[in-house]
Amino acid sequence: MAGSVSGMAREIEPAISARGVTKSFGRQRVLDSLSVDIPSGVTYCLLGPNGSGKTTFIRAIVRLLHLDGGELSVLGRPVSEVDEIYSKIGYMTQHKALYPDLTVQENMEFYAGLYGLSQQQRVERLEELLEMVDLSLHRGRLAGALSGGMYQRLSLACTLIHEPELLLLDEPTVGVDPRLRQTFWEYFNRLAEEGKTVLITTHLMDEAEKCRMVGYMRAGRMVAEGSPEEILRQAGLKPILKLWLAEPERDAALLRAEGYEIDVVGGVVQVRLESHARIKEVLAKVSPLDMRLAEPRLEEAFLRLSEAA
Repeated sequence: MAGSVSGMAREIEPAISARGVTKSFGRQRVLDSLSVDIPSGVTYCLLGPNGSGKTTFIRAIVRLLHLDGGELSVLGRPVSEVDEIYSKIGYMTQHKALYPDLTVQENMEFYAGLYGLSQQQRVERLEELLEMVDLSLHRGRLAGALSGGMYQRLSLACTLIHEPELLLLDEPTVGVDPRLRQTFWEYFNRLAEEGKTVLITTHLMDEAEKCRMVGYMRAGRMVAEGSPEEILRQAGLKPILKLWLAEPERDAALLRAEGYEIDVVGGVVQVRLESHARIKEVLAKVSPLDMRLAEPRLEEAFLRLSEAA
């Protein structure tokens, strides 16, 4: 199913819109009546187990495969016309797409040439992106001699060279160290603030939590969609305030009488909160010796949603 998006996002034409999209390979249905709107100007994370249809959907967006049915539009154009707007799209595939016998800089210059960048634009973009992906000191190395993580960084730089309106990034941070991952995300968020759309597939839950919106796919369908906070609510997960109290049973009964959801585990009173604002209310009623707040995680939400699907 397609989840709700914010009112602000509805006022803007979606960067990608799918209605009842289907695709099969032989007897295997990979996309099963998939419907989703991906707003413009957001970071959107597409999550799901292997075989859920994430990569197939991205390949359909750039028309590397033909759909069996449904409607799909990209940047306001039907997918059948997507070749006319390729210059507005950047696609980073999981497969190796660079020229191994060209250097880092030569690969970037090649892609800059494909998109018609002027000499001045090439110089400026190469320097900016080489610094962003931390390859300035390796511009003379052959792409075929790079480590896996460095190759990923070069692939991203080549994908960004022409400043696309829509970025399709299939597992872009595989093999990239945590420091550079953070740099990448700062860059992605800046692109979204500029009105560009960044669609990312990943298996890393901490990356999904960085996105403005998350879509969780299973068996070719959209199981849940929304902000990370909305996904947690759809799965029925709430923050838990853990309280160590001198008289846990007495205080647990007091809080239950006030309408709070309470569990007592190993003498620790656990309060399920509707919102963080209720912490102050709880502390006005009991005086804990110690306390901790356990935030729900997307991984737990997806496990619940998968079991319910």
